[in-house]
Amino acid sequence: MRAYDEPENARIRSLDFLRGAAILGMLVANIPWHAGDSMSRVQDPDLPSVTAWLLQYLVFDQRFMPIFCMLFGASALLLVSRPSTPAPFASFFLTRMLVLFFLGVLHAYLLWPGDILITYAVCAPFLLLAINQSARRLLLLGLALKAVDVLFAEWPQLYEATLYRILFEGWVAYGDPPSSIGEAYAGSYSELLAFNAWRNQFLQWTALPEFRIWNALGFMYIGMAMYRLGVLQGAKSPGFYKKMLFLALVPGAPLVVYGVISRVGINPTVGVYLGFTQELPYRNLSFAIGCATTSFAMLAALQLVFQRWAGRVTEPIERVGRMALTNYLLHSLIFVGVFHVFGLLPFDALDHDVLLFLVLLTWVFQIGLSWCWLSAHDQGPIEWIWRRISLQLFAMKGH
Repeated sequence: MRAYDEPENARIRSLDFLRGAAILGMLVANIPWHAGDSMSRVQDPDLPSVTAWLLQYLVFDQRFMPIFCMLFGASALLLVSRPSTPAPFASFFLTRMLVLFFLGVLHAYLLWPGDILITYAVCAPFLLLAINQSARRLLLLGLALKAVDVLFAEWPQLYEATLYRILFEGWVAYGDPPSSIGEAYAGSYSELLAFNAWRNQFLQWTALPEFRIWNALGFMYIGMAMYRLGVLQGAKSPGFYKKMLFLALVPGAPLVVYGVISRVGINPTVGVYLGFTQELPYRNLSFAIGCATTSFAMLAALQLVFQRWAGRVTEPIERVGRMALTNYLLHSLIFVGVFHVFGLLPFDALDHDVLLFLVLLTWVFQIGLSWCWLSAHDQGPIEWIWRRISLQLFAMKGH
């Protein structure tokens, strides 16, 4: 076996399944940003488009990214406990995260500014600081960070009066965009690169202390706690996950529904179509707390699915999870091709029912690709590159 390969029997299949489901589920939330400039916009409201719009907010938005963050946090504990991990662990882990950071920069500037890899890499040193903490402390840390994220979401003036004033006020100036996003996608690739560079100023860098770090790192710490408790590995009984599902849904679902109704009330097309145009208070607060809470319900439901149908039913999703980084980057590559390089579909002009159909096609393609690739290889191609470069850089340090 090659040095960069991970033995099959070393894998925790439930983690692969969760990771695969998270990658596929995240695409539903991300595709409006791959295909346009707004998640909330519905061009021509009718029953299919509004139903798909509601489904996205009720079931998918901010439900799968927390699971992926939890898995990322747990991966630090998994990596440090693995005998094959090079020592010293801290140096190897930070080298690995440095490579991930540059992959994220390439992704954000060359393909899609919505990249999350930069955020994960920036959070990595904080995972090292907490790697020996108890599950209880990790859980409290995670909840505290998520509370900051929720507060900034509902009251952005708190962020503007504190961190923004300290870090950015007086010297950050975004300047005018080089073009509109529609013009960038319709123009040359160099025009798209210029627009991505302008957009990344706030979508990546200044967004880190505003919402990206608080949200991601909070769930990473919670994931580390849940890994220590055996929840992520599927080590608990079905009864435990059923109780977890119930306890998360009871408070979370009403908050999500209220948040979605609030979004209907301020949406200029969906609100008119559904006959509700009233602005409700605390829409961001309720939706953020509801999504965070119901993400645990989604996690519990996925564990129940794995426990019930582990094997041939779950293996296709597990293979997607084993190639999670490749499949995540492939989303951007596919849709830059569809909307820019080949111009197969108009950018920023498709409603959510069409986008949902594109998601289903992408799922079928990625499940098939992951199955075929891993039938011949031990890792996904980007996973292999990530590990190989990390090991080479680590060796260059003299370890």
